[in-house]
Amino acid sequence: MKIINLWLIIISFAIASLLAGSKALDYHGEQYTDQALKRSLVAFAVARGLNGLISVAQEAEIAMQPAGVGLTLSPGEILDPINDLIERFSVVMLVTASAIGVQKLLLTMGAWSFFNVFIIAFWIFTAGYLLLKHHKKKTAHPLVLKIALFLVLVRFAAPLMALGSEALYQGFLADDYQVASAGLEQTENQIRQNTPEEELLQEELGTLEKTKRWFADAAEQFDVKKQIAAYQAAADQASQSVIKLITIFIVQNILFPLLFIVLFIKLGKSLINKRHPI
Repeated sequence: MKIINLWLIIISFAIASLLAGSKALDYHGEQYTDQALKRSLVAFAVARGLNGLISVAQEAEIAMQPAGVGLTLSPGEILDPINDLIERFSVVMLVTASAIGVQKLLLTMGAWSFFNVFIIAFWIFTAGYLLLKHHKKKTAHPLVLKIALFLVLVRFAAPLMALGSEALYQGFLADDYQVASAGLEQTENQIRQNTPEEELLQEELGTLEKTKRWFADAAEQFDVKKQIAAYQAAADQASQSVIKLITIFIVQNILFPLLFIVLFIKLGKSLINKRHPI
């Protein structure tokens, strides 16, 4: 092995040992993972809350008597398609939160003290072994260097994946996430404003009393056409926001980690199969 290549390898192991010992990458990776997990749980909570609110709105009925004929309307039924989409969104958020939880577990395992000490010791041993073989002008066993390089990948794969995922979010997804989240909040407020208070408050009143209060207030509080138009606008906005959020979370927390793992496996195989001139 050329002396320049030898010292580059030794310096690389020294840097890797410092990073592993300080756990700087692990700290930042864990912080970013916690932020991603918080975003997914907040989105999941908003989705479940919106799902419940839509269910309440669908149960609200307006009784009318045009031309003396009894007629019962349920304007909230227009929200049925978006309710199905919200339920599927909740499932996506649950899967995403689980995927982030796995990433967090990998970070914890990679930073495990015993494993950390072991790989640092192996890197130091490898550096000394290569120097000794070079000094004696003998060929070092290639398996030693391959294992050491592979341990570098294993040790820093999880934190680098977390850092890359956060960089992807900040660079391309953060603005869309803010807009979509605000859109869901606005949808929730719009549905709440156009749903009868008796349904929202879920007051413990008898059926007869609730019916009396509803007939007394419904004519003054609601215009059916206006309510239906508001629900339609809320459904349209919610659809756009939900689809955008699904795209963001799948790309950042599922597709990107899978792509990273594929690249990691290919790089690991290349290190194992490559013939190192030692």
